[in-house]
Amino acid sequence: MANSYKKVLTTISGTGDSTVYTVPAVTTTLLKTAWVYNNSGGAADITLKINSTAISTDATVGDKDTKSFFYLASGDIGVLEEGDLLKVNTDVQPLNVYLSLLEMS
Repeated sequence: MANSYKKVLTTISGTGDSTVYTVPAVTTTLLKTAWVYNNSGGAADITLKINSTAISTDATVGDKDTKSFFYLASGDIGVLEEGDLLKVNTDVQPLNVYLSLLEMS
């Protein structure tokens, strides 16, 4: 099994759900940290969601009403399986997103 540490840096330029990471085929991913920075200057509702292929539905894993910054990190690690989608939902744009994760294949 090969391990590969990854970072994802992206800018969300629309509102609603935006997929920021998809777990590759034959891979399990451990999500350690998710940072979302609100560049709009106004208040934002930001929700972090996982769409699991196992249950075919979105599950909210973090939700915040914020003017500037959303940070999700703890001693817990999120496990994502092959095909799972990590999404950010927002009512403003732009947002900068940073993910720290480990892919195991």
